[in-house]
Order: sequence, then C-alpha cells, then structure tokens
Amino acid sequence: MKIRDLVICACFLAAAPAIAKDGPPSDASIQQLLTLTNARQVLDQVKGQIDAMIAAGMSAAQQGQTLTPERQAVLDRMKAKMTAVVTETMSWDYLEPIYLRTYRASLTQHELDGMIAFYASAAGQAYIHKMPLIMQNVMVEMQSILKPMQDKLAEIQKQTLQELKDLKPAQEAPAKSHGGSTS
Repeated sequence: MKIRDLVICACFLAAAPAIAKDGPPSDASIQQLLTLTNARQVLDQVKGQIDAMIAAGMSAAQQGQTLTPERQAVLDRMKAKMTAVVTETMSWDYLEPIYLRTYRASLTQHELDGMIAFYASAAGQAYIHKMPLIMQNVMVEMQSILKPMQDKLAEIQKQTLQELKDLKPAQEAPAKSHGGSTS
C-alpha cells in the first residue's frame, strides 16, 4: 500500500503545475498581455475617435447656421463637458480593473500564457501594429457594401410608410351597451 500511495502522491505533485495553470490568470500576466497588445494606446485612439465624432456631430448640427458668439460659447462649453465625460469614463485607471476582472473570469493562466507567447513573438507584434491598417482597409471595403444596404433599407422604409398611408382608417367598432337598457 505504501508504494501505491507514494505513486499517487507523486502523480499529484507532478500534475500540480498543470492544474495551477488551468486556474485563473494572475493580475501580473494580464497586465503583461495588456502591455504587449498596447491596450492603453488603443484606448487613447478610441477616445480620440469619440472626440472626433462629437466634433463632427456638432458641425453637422450647425451646418448652414450662423452662430452668434454667445451661442458658439454655449456649444463650446457643451463640447468641453462631453469631452470631459469621455475622458473620465474611458480613463485607464477606470477601465484597467474591468479588464483585469473580465480577463480573469474569461481565461485560464494557460490560455493567457499562450496569448502572451504569441503577442511577444514577431508575428504577434506584426499583428498588433498592422491591425489598425487592416481595420481601416476593412472599413473602406465595407463602404461598398453599406451604401447599397442603406439604400435598400431606406426604400423598404419608404414603401412601408406609403403602405401605412394607403390603409383606410380603421372602422370604429360599434359601442357596446353596458349591461342594461334605458327605458
């Protein structure tokens, strides 16, 4: 019995590192992956894109209008407030704990180790650095698909609105008496 017990213990000891790697990843390894994938820089780019969308939306809303200095000042304050909200909400200090929680809940240490190995490699770094260009090229390609789709959706909406206009008004249902006759 002693030899069998020793063999079982040896098996457990040998398997312990593999079992430990299947547990949740450490914060240090998650932070290493976030550093390798330039998560902070990506976040800064997203903030810049949101700021640009805010500015574009404001410009579109003002198109063709002459703004007095007072109205311009009001709009400038609004943009500053909106930018402050985006900056606060999209700050690394605010989002890093969310990244840590979600990565910890979603990945094992073994999976994270594999991701770190890939992103630390030349191929992984090329993927990270070329992904913005890839996404930009995909978006350019998508424009040729999205415009016809938008046109079709607009036509469907137009036809549906016309169908609704063409419907005759619903006949009013006859009023029902409520339980008795009046005499």
